[in-house]
Amino acid sequence: MIDEHICFIGLGGYSAFMSVDHFNAAGETVKAGSFFAEPGGKGYNQAVAAARLGAKCSFIGAFGRDEAGDMCIDFLKREGILPIAFYKDCPSAYACIITDSIGENRVTVYGGAGALLDGGDIYSAEEYIKNSSLVVLQNEVDPSANAAALEIAEKYGAKIVLNPAPAGGMDERIIKGAYVITPNEFEAKTLFGEDWEGGMRRAGVSRAVVTLGENGCAVFEDGKALRIPAVPVKAVDTTGAGDCFTAAMCVKLCEGQSLHSAAEYAVRASAAAVSKKYAVDGMPFASELP
Repeated sequence: MIDEHICFIGLGGYSAFMSVDHFNAAGETVKAGSFFAEPGGKGYNQAVAAARLGAKCSFIGAFGRDEAGDMCIDFLKREGILPIAFYKDCPSAYACIITDSIGENRVTVYGGAGALLDGGDIYSAEEYIKNSSLVVLQNEVDPSANAAALEIAEKYGAKIVLNPAPAGGMDERIIKGAYVITPNEFEAKTLFGEDWEGGMRRAGVSRAVVTLGENGCAVFEDGKALRIPAVPVKAVDTTGAGDCFTAAMCVKLCEGQSLHSAAEYAVRASAAAVSKKYAVDGMPFASELP
């Protein structure tokens, strides 16, 4: 286990998975061939993946006072992750993930309590952030939570890793203040335009790793992007692949590796994740990676 601590801030809740032969058209009812439920959420998935890859992790999130919230917190503890939970007067977050026969998925999320994590909560958790080497943010919580996390991280010298997903409405201060951002290609184009490389230069982005699905990723540093090819693998379920990528990259950055080397490891980790079903359940352990 690496010595540096990674703090993940984001949404945690419960997820329901169903498999179908094809996605339904408008007005069409499709029967699911399987059903599975597990805890999840972008920041939550990332924390589990990083812990399984050898990192010391904490997760800051908000939950409802319900069975789903209790199960989410208990699962984190079993994975060796420190949960810092704030409770809200509404149900815990919930997601529905439908996967077709070729491994593509459609995701619908009810933010619930998870989306209500705010700046006040983050300031209350300052002691957990100040002792972290990396603080990992995404865009499924109230914007004030990320703003507070950036302020605290800068105060104590922790580096921000931003996974700008969903892509809409990101605070430019956080994009510029992040040590590295990890959008997928769609998110990069949403934030920076069709020419996302040029857009990132104009926006003052220092570093980024743009995930490109079956085409691997692009490491943007020093004003240019270098491509890393994907690991050939039969995709079973792509849910959580981006979360696994971000987490794996963070683990290697904490070990002192370069951004390029960390991204190469993240490509291998996400390939292992998509070869399994589901998100959290499919997150690989360090022993499974070459």
